[in-house]
Amino acid sequence: MGKNFTIDARLILQLGRDSIKNHTTALTELVKNAYDADATKVDVEIRENYIRVADNGFGMTENEINKNWLVIGYSEKRSSKKSEKGRRKTGEKGIGRIATDRLGKIVQLKTKSLDDKIQGLTIDWDQFDVDKTSLDSIEIQDILNPTVNLPRREDGKISGTEIIITDLREKWTSQNIQDLYDELSYFISPSGSDDKKFEIELYNDFDSKYSKKVSSAMDKLSEIDLTAVYEGGDEILYTLTNKYVKGETFKIIKINELFQQLGVINIAVDKLKSGPFTLKMSLFVQKTSLLSGTDFKLTDLRDFLNNNSGLKIFRDNIVVKPYGFAKSVLGYDWLNLAERKARDPAGVGRDTYKISPNQLVGSVFISRDANPNLKDSSAREGLVENDSFFAMKNVIEGAVILMESYRVKLLKSIDKKTEKKGKTNYDSIKLITTELNEVKKDLEKIQAHVGLIEDFKGSPLSHTINKINHAIEQTETTFENLMDEKRVLNALATLGISSAVFGHETEDAISNFKISSKNAKDYLGIDNDIVATELAKSYELAKLVSGWGAFALARVEREKRSKRKRMISKVVTETIKQIKPALDSKSIELIQEYEDFYAVSYSMDIESIVLNLLTNAFTFCVNQTKKRKIKVVLSKKVIDTRAGYNIIVSDTGNGVPDEYMHRIFSPLFSTKLDGERKHNGTGLGLTIVKSIVDEMNGFIQVGRDRELYGAKFEIWLPIEII
Repeated sequence: MGKNFTIDARLILQLGRDSIKNHTTALTELVKNAYDADATKVDVEIRENYIRVADNGFGMTENEINKNWLVIGYSEKRSSKKSEKGRRKTGEKGIGRIATDRLGKIVQLKTKSLDDKIQGLTIDWDQFDVDKTSLDSIEIQDILNPTVNLPRREDGKISGTEIIITDLREKWTSQNIQDLYDELSYFISPSGSDDKKFEIELYNDFDSKYSKKVSSAMDKLSEIDLTAVYEGGDEILYTLTNKYVKGETFKIIKINELFQQLGVINIAVDKLKSGPFTLKMSLFVQKTSLLSGTDFKLTDLRDFLNNNSGLKIFRDNIVVKPYGFAKSVLGYDWLNLAERKARDPAGVGRDTYKISPNQLVGSVFISRDANPNLKDSSAREGLVENDSFFAMKNVIEGAVILMESYRVKLLKSIDKKTEKKGKTNYDSIKLITTELNEVKKDLEKIQAHVGLIEDFKGSPLSHTINKINHAIEQTETTFENLMDEKRVLNALATLGISSAVFGHETEDAISNFKISSKNAKDYLGIDNDIVATELAKSYELAKLVSGWGAFALARVEREKRSKRKRMISKVVTETIKQIKPALDSKSIELIQEYEDFYAVSYSMDIESIVLNLLTNAFTFCVNQTKKRKIKVVLSKKVIDTRAGYNIIVSDTGNGVPDEYMHRIFSPLFSTKLDGERKHNGTGLGLTIVKSIVDEMNGFIQVGRDRELYGAKFEIWLPIEII
């Protein structure tokens, strides 16, 4: 008689907890399920005592709960990649249901499909956290006479799923809420079309500024945004913003002037027949530079534009097809932008530049009450192309022309500034900013003396102060951008240095992995114990190699380039954790003494300091036959009444020779030698450390450690960066 596997109940908890890194990711999995269920609205509620996720998707019948939802590992997304609305489904592992265990102990599922009554069940995940209990022996409790609170559907029907989680596992923080909001923003399409519409309302008790409707992350990728508002008078207000320069540009155009610019014959018009409306339009350009600081790739932007480009019309927030729909031959390019571009394909460097239809994403908002002359066609698709329709269309065409002209001037001005600026080092920029501020202060003193002059606001002095303010703002923005660039370069250089130092270990690990694998193959079928040992060695070596890959990728994460208050010990601990396998492989004992405190910093800067000092210590320890030790100390220290902290790294190497002490921070100078007396270092590690310390207004001391007898690098940094 054959045998069967049985499944321990605890396995279901391991699957959920091991697959999901944190509670924000677990909650995102539930929102993914709502997206895949073709929901148009989702409520996400995070309170002190419970979490609630409710959608207006298609819901589940009792049969679907039994045959699909309660079957662990089952996901119909493997065979059906797209939803009924054509959405690409976002998950294939079927782990959404067990993600709830990551969030809380008790879960209530209440769901309503159009074909069945409300279904409800309760799960107590602690029931599964027991020894030697079969999974199928645990009974899931039904909810008697369940009620459900779901977001409204536009057709008035009721369907969807509500999940309520109590006895929460972790305390939520303001940072968690911000991270969750950022993750959810990638689900939102700014087009708002029926087939893409997906709204998320976030409510929480931890950060009030994120209790709001989640907006699209794609909004941040547009190069230029334009809003046109016509309120029924004789003029239109256009507002433009761009990705490069802060602030808004306003332009008020008289209707007669607009019609003249467009070459419309009948210009004796003081009011549009269309009635009031609002236009919102964004220009997306497929440039890698515009994706900087985001998780998007260029292919993501292309896919987004393929699915969402076009100018759509919404009446009372319901889309009017076929305008702006890519699958509609007649309605997609209803402004004839492609024809204009074909007639004159000039690039943005020329004044006759034209926008392509696949670069625009936008919406026109009208209503039945305010725009009675914008009527449905007899075919019930599109609007009657009467005078009112063409009046609205003229305003939109004017907006496109305005955006084209704005972009040409904008990019020319940026190019000119780049030419004039030339090469500028960071110290020069700091000096320029300081001098401008001093001039501004002097002028403000003069302003205080002449402030009683009646027409002061229009005086040359007032204009000069405004220009200086603008110059200071631009200079500081440029400085911040350059510093951000430098941080990335520091991180990449640090990665290269670490790769050079640990490269031999990586190469040895790969070689040994191949040998162990070959040995396992040779012994297979002869000695199972030897096979098991060799395969275990292979596994450990593979972990070392793969761990190095994860370490490399973690160096330039976006979050690490943001300046905020951080637990410094946590940054140091997580940094060391990623390279500890390399230290262990060389039998290096790591001594860590940390004091917990918060400081304002860029995580990337602290990581670069720690990694460069550790790679130095690693190299000089490995070359010793005596016991190898590296010590890392983190402690608060006040200097001259200024609060700060020390990062100290010392080792059991030979220390820094006195004759080299004055050169160790010089670029490209290195004392690292391998067995053949060839330089094994890059000469950049300590240079990077010194530059970061200087930028943070700290200082560094080098000496010999009295306990370990090797080099000791002591760095002091201020807790608040000025």
